[in-house]
Amino acid sequence: MSMPSSNAHRLSGLLATLGALSATAQAENSSPITRPVLPEVTVEGTAGSLTVPDAAAAEARIREIPGGAAVVDAETYEDTRAVTIKDMLDYVPGVYAQPRYAEELRLSIRGSGLSRTFHLRGIGLFQDGIPINLADGGGDFQDIDPLAFQYVEVFKGANALELGTAALGGAINFVTPTGYDADRLRLRLEGGSFTTGRAQVATGDVIGKGDYFLSVSHLRSDGFRDFMDQANTRLFSNAGYRLSDDLETRFYLTYGDINQELPGSLSKAQLEDDPTQANPGNVRNNYQRDFEVLRVANKTTWKREDQEISGGIYAVSKQLYHPIFQIIDQDSMNYGAYATWRQDGALAGRANRLTVGTRVGTGDTDARRYVNLAGDYGDLTSKAREQSRNAALFAENRTELAPEWTGIVAAQGTYAERDYDDRFASDGDRSGTKTYRGLSPRLGLLWDAAETLQLFANVSQAYEPPTFSELTQSIPGVSGLADIDAQRSTTLEVGSRGEWQALSWDASLYRSWVRDELMFTALGDGGQSAVLNADKTIHQGIELGVGTRLAEFDGQSLTSRLAYTYNDFKFDGDPQWGDNAIPGIPDHYLRAELRYRHPAGFAIGPNVEWVPQGYPIDFKNSLETDAYALLGLTANYEITRQIEIFLDARNLTDEKYAATTGLITEPAVGAFGPNTNQFIPGDGRAVYAGMTMRW
Repeated sequence: MSMPSSNAHRLSGLLATLGALSATAQAENSSPITRPVLPEVTVEGTAGSLTVPDAAAAEARIREIPGGAAVVDAETYEDTRAVTIKDMLDYVPGVYAQPRYAEELRLSIRGSGLSRTFHLRGIGLFQDGIPINLADGGGDFQDIDPLAFQYVEVFKGANALELGTAALGGAINFVTPTGYDADRLRLRLEGGSFTTGRAQVATGDVIGKGDYFLSVSHLRSDGFRDFMDQANTRLFSNAGYRLSDDLETRFYLTYGDINQELPGSLSKAQLEDDPTQANPGNVRNNYQRDFEVLRVANKTTWKREDQEISGGIYAVSKQLYHPIFQIIDQDSMNYGAYATWRQDGALAGRANRLTVGTRVGTGDTDARRYVNLAGDYGDLTSKAREQSRNAALFAENRTELAPEWTGIVAAQGTYAERDYDDRFASDGDRSGTKTYRGLSPRLGLLWDAAETLQLFANVSQAYEPPTFSELTQSIPGVSGLADIDAQRSTTLEVGSRGEWQALSWDASLYRSWVRDELMFTALGDGGQSAVLNADKTIHQGIELGVGTRLAEFDGQSLTSRLAYTYNDFKFDGDPQWGDNAIPGIPDHYLRAELRYRHPAGFAIGPNVEWVPQGYPIDFKNSLETDAYALLGLTANYEITRQIEIFLDARNLTDEKYAATTGLITEPAVGAFGPNTNQFIPGDGRAVYAGMTMRW
């Protein structure tokens, strides 16, 4: 598998573009104005980065948010086979990340983009505040490397305001280390089932007023199923320079070369008979998703005790080769800038913080489609230029209403434009322009009820313009851009986070009233789909994360952690589907782990992934998956301060199960064939082991 051409030659052009761009600066972190929930910690040593807050500062910011949010330190997953977003975030309640093929996932938060079973929508993905999504909101996540990050921030729903995201699902920000907190040299080697192997080398250091970080990794695997090979190379790097005690600038360079075969979905009977088999049509037509991405950016921060100005610019080049029912061949360029100003002061004698910011971006894609001749190019069937322009302006004011009480008032304005220039008019001119404008207000309340106890509530609105995947449906009877409206929602949320003795928790209860929810339905098993706006739908649920220190004795410990998500997503009086459940996600999803640690550096424990009942895959609610439970075991041993080994055993009982599915309106045989081959098998029994060496 290989790309038809390389992106590497564009690096000099992108760097020149960044040098020509100018922007004010922006940051996504600041110190709390309310009394912290956890005791203050004093850290001595070299001052850290101004542009990249460390994990402790990120956790402090989470405690300022009146809603669901989390920080996941890389230390919680580094001693496992951490390859996908699921491996990183499976213990964050409310995040549903299930594998499709190789490292491609179905990613949803609070039901966002639920019917989008391919690629990404409804969630903003960021690396160090730089968008991973394309400008139209779609995107991929296979260029994410869990080993290259120091922590991950998860902002659910409207709690992602400062990242310029007002989507139902919120945003995820992957944060790379800097020279201030990286190992000087780290080497990691691992391997295991399905001929899987991965190697990573990373380095970082501080040199005078400058610092740097670099991570390079390569992964190769045959995969659990036939026709599931992948070979991926990723590079993450940044270099910063402290211009003064108050001013720092940092440059980023990221590169990914992703090559993955797509084995496709099966019928339920095929999955139960042999989950390792590939869909014959996928093999025959050589289905793949291969892309190269090159991302360069700058972020600059000026920070003083009472105010902060921070911002950045970025440019992203992406090349896609994607043979499916047709060959999708795209070259895209995305540019953007962002800036935020934060001022701490007083209002009526009480602590007050005002934050104002903006994000702007544009994307330009040359999109071509060809007849797929077993992965080779046939006749051209479509050629167009897709342009996306976006702008977001947001403001938030936090005021101490009374001792221990903080009120938050915020809003974001969104402008989005989608312009489609059809350059293959022999089948009719589908050119068109769509413009979307929306306002997303938010009100929040935080109560620090005790030193380690917070209660919160918020009400917010979300606004999500469609992507080009929704607007350019290649199905009979659709001409021009599809008549698709932006998705809107209003969410009410209450919750709590805190600690009490050996117990810690993070809990949210929410209900979202959604209008014009964007719905994808498969027309067959070859990749074709239709898109529509549902009238009214409801998303509601419970998100509960619990950690417990069960026992401590002679330096040994026994701990547990649990993440439980309850999903109740349904149509609301739909003329055709009534109050049926929205398909594609289980009502109950639980992850739990028990962990024993010995002071000699050894740890071991079992874990479980449990879906206690199946869920429908169709709007009619007539075809369901089966319940499943997956048992696993992880262990690691710190041989010395420099050398650590790990073992990660998964699905020990070799359960046959559907990790996720496609979606259909109801079982049928249509113009594209039977539509019931929608079940995507999860991996069978697997064992992985690895070693990390640090200097």
